[in-house]
Amino acid sequence: MEKEELERLERKISFLEKELYLVKRQLIQAKSEKESPVIQKAEVYKEPETQITADETTEPFIEKEPFDFSVERWLPKVFLFVLLIGSIWGFMAASQNGWVTPGLRVLTGALISIVMYALGERYSRDQRKLSITLISGSIVLAIITLFSANILYGYIGGLITNLLLILIISVGLWASHKHRSQLILCLIGTGAYLFPFIFAGDERNEWLFYGYELVLFFVLMTFSTLKRYRIAWNIHYYLLYFSLFFFAAFGVGEVTLTVLIPFAIQHAYILLLIVLNRDERVSAEMIPALVTGSFILLGLLNDIYAEIPLLYYVAFAAVYIGVSFIEPKEKKRTKDVLLVLGFLHVLLFLFEWFEYDWRFVLVAIEANALLWLAGRRESYVSFAGSFLLMMFSFLGMMTSASEDFFSVELPIFIFAFTYVYVFSRFNKEESSFLDVSTTTVKVFLTGLVMFFILRLTDFIVIDWEYTPRTTAFTVAIATLSIGYLIYGESRKDVFYRWVGISFLALALVKFFLADLVFLDFTIRAMILIPIGVIGLVLSRILYKKK
Repeated sequence: MEKEELERLERKISFLEKELYLVKRQLIQAKSEKESPVIQKAEVYKEPETQITADETTEPFIEKEPFDFSVERWLPKVFLFVLLIGSIWGFMAASQNGWVTPGLRVLTGALISIVMYALGERYSRDQRKLSITLISGSIVLAIITLFSANILYGYIGGLITNLLLILIISVGLWASHKHRSQLILCLIGTGAYLFPFIFAGDERNEWLFYGYELVLFFVLMTFSTLKRYRIAWNIHYYLLYFSLFFFAAFGVGEVTLTVLIPFAIQHAYILLLIVLNRDERVSAEMIPALVTGSFILLGLLNDIYAEIPLLYYVAFAAVYIGVSFIEPKEKKRTKDVLLVLGFLHVLLFLFEWFEYDWRFVLVAIEANALLWLAGRRESYVSFAGSFLLMMFSFLGMMTSASEDFFSVELPIFIFAFTYVYVFSRFNKEESSFLDVSTTTVKVFLTGLVMFFILRLTDFIVIDWEYTPRTTAFTVAIATLSIGYLIYGESRKDVFYRWVGISFLALALVKFFLADLVFLDFTIRAMILIPIGVIGLVLSRILYKKK
C-alpha cells in the first residue's frame, strides 16, 4: 500500500515538472518575441508538442521503476531479524545455564515488545520504514510472549490469555489503520491464526476454538476488504482453512459435521461480501476463494456422509444462481462464475437423485439452458460450462445400452441439435461474442449428423449377424453421402457437396476393403448397382453444363 501511494505521488510530481517546464519555455519565448521580434530563435530547443488529455493528468505514463533495494527499506528488517534470532539464542543459553528464570523471560519479552512499539511510534514521522518494522516486530514478539506464558510455563489461564490476545489484536488493527500498513495486518493474522493457544492444556474446547477462529476471521477479513489489502485478504482467508484442517487432523477435533459448520459460515460470509461489494475488481479477487470454498465443502460432505443430502445441492444451486441474477451487469465475471457453480450443483443433484441412464437427457437440457444464458450475457465461462455439460451427456449416452435408443439417445441427439441451433443463432448476431466461422459450425454439425446415423444404424442391426451388420454401416454412410449431395445442390452450398463426395468415397473404400470379401455376388450386386445408378444421376444433375 505504501509503495502504491509513493508511486502515485511520484507520477504526479513528474507530470507537474513537465507542465512547469512547458510553461517556463512558453514564458521565455514570449519574452524573447517582445524584446527582439526581428531576431530569430535558431538555437532554442523546442519540446515536442504533446496534447495533454484528461487521462494523462491523472495517470501519466512513466517507465516502470526497478525493484527497490534501498537501505531504508531492507536494512531495518535485516537487523530486526538478526536481533530476534540473537535474542532467542541468548534466552536458550541463559535457560541452559540457569541465569534467567521462566518468569523473567516472559517479563523481558513483554518489555521488549512495548519498547519496540514505542520506538516505532516515535520514528513514524521521519523514518516510516523503520517505524513499520519495529511495530510489526513488537506485535509478533507480543504474541510469542503470550504463547510462552500460557502454554510453556502456565503462568496465565485461558481467560486472561483471551483478553490479552484481544488487546494485542486491537492494538495491531489500530496501528495498521493509523500507519496504513498492510504488513502489520498480515502479521496479526499469521500470529493469531497459527497460535490458538487459549485452547491448549485442560481447557481444550472444540466449539470455543471454532468460535474464536470465526470471530477472528470476520474481523480481519472485513478490515482487509474495507482497506483493499489484497495480500492480507488472501492470507486471512486461507489461514482459516489451514487452522481448521490442522485442528481437525492433528488436534483434538475430528472431520465431522462440526468441522463443516465453520467452513459453511466462512463461505456464506464470502458470498455476503460479494453481494455487498459493488467493485468488480475486488469481487474478482474473491472468485478463486469462492470456487475453492465450494469444492472444499463438497469434499468435506463426501467424507462425512456416505451420500450427500439432496437438500444441500438444491440450497447451494439456488443460492449461486440467485446471487448471479442479483449481481449487477457491471460485475460480469462474478455473475458468470456464480452461474456455472449453480449449474454444477444442479448436475450433482440430478446424478444423486436419478439412477437411470435417461438422467443424461436432463444434463443435455441443462447444457442448452446454460448456453442460452451464456449467449444473453456474452459469457465465455458459461459457454465453456455448457459445452462440457453437453460432452458429458454424450459420454453417458455412449456408455448406455443400445436398446435405450428412443428413451435416451434420441432425446439427447434432439437436444444436441438444439444446442447447435442456439449456438448458431447467437453466433450470427453482429454483436456476438462468439465470432466462430460458419465453416466450423458446419463441420461440427456434420459430425453430429454422422454420429446420429451410426448410432441409429447400430440400434437397427443390433440383432443381426456380424457380416451384414458391418455392411449396414457402409450402406448408412453411402445413404448419408447421397443426402448431403442432394442438400448441397439444393442450397448451392459447396461445403455440403464436398462432404457428400467425401462420405461416398469413405463408403466405397470401406466396402471394397472390409465388406466385399464377406459378401456373395448377389448382395454385392444389390449394393453396387443402386449406388452406381444414383451416382450417375447425381453426376448428371450436379455437373451438367448450363
